[in-house]
Amino acid sequence: MGDVDGVEVIVAKSVAFLGPAGTYTEEAAKLYAPGADLVACASLPDVVAAVDRGTVDEGVAPIENSIAGSINDIVDALIGAQRARITGELLLPIHICLIAPEGTDTTNIRRVRSKAEALGQCRRFLHQTLPNATLEPFDSTAGAIASLKGSDGSVAALGPEQAALLHGMKVIQQGVEDRKNNVTRFVVLGRQAPERSGRDKTSIVFDFDREDAPGLVYAALKPFADMGINLTKIESRPTGAKMGVYYFLVDFDGHETDENVQTVFQLLQQHTAMFKVLGSYPKAPAPTV
Repeated sequence: MGDVDGVEVIVAKSVAFLGPAGTYTEEAAKLYAPGADLVACASLPDVVAAVDRGTVDEGVAPIENSIAGSINDIVDALIGAQRARITGELLLPIHICLIAPEGTDTTNIRRVRSKAEALGQCRRFLHQTLPNATLEPFDSTAGAIASLKGSDGSVAALGPEQAALLHGMKVIQQGVEDRKNNVTRFVVLGRQAPERSGRDKTSIVFDFDREDAPGLVYAALKPFADMGINLTKIESRPTGAKMGVYYFLVDFDGHETDENVQTVFQLLQQHTAMFKVLGSYPKAPAPTV
């Protein structure tokens, strides 16, 4: 919002997403911010970097899928970010299509391209329908579909129907995801922490200042139970420093400014070398699958 010659001008906020046009992330970004100026990025770390540098107002990125699990690229980028943090989330049902150039015979398909997570969400279908096809990971589902232009009919892709329409490709089969309740959790990224909403979730990450020892993880997590805080997710992720050294990522109910959460943070930091709040934000309502 600005002022030009005394007339108020409303400027659409800019929102980064994993491009190109036609990705599931673009769909999530449009759902989150209708009318926003959407900025396509080549990778998920680029989305985080754009928010971190302030070249966009916000970003939208997938962080977890109900079939394939966490999306490590975005997790690692958030751990390393200076200013970008999670400010919201939304849950989007994901319906994946098998897509190929017009006239493709399924029996001739020898290669299938898509984002690694989409390939992982269709393992059973690929094993049963295209058991001899080579799987080729791409940076995005839409990028994989765009790459089919000019192919000889032996290559197909997995992705959204919208991307097939954008690139003039044919949907050979819809709904090839292994489970029909396939949902991806997208996070909204910003640089300012939102106020309490009364239905908040907080995401944190930490590692330990010493080698693994009996009771180390228990001592770090016990304060959550003692303070009546419900953990909704806990997982480990290699730090990359050396084998056997991990980050621990935890989601729980509550806001980082809540008194009981602040108490837990003080106790937790007595056991950890690195501790970071990735964000406190309103919990997304359950999707209609």
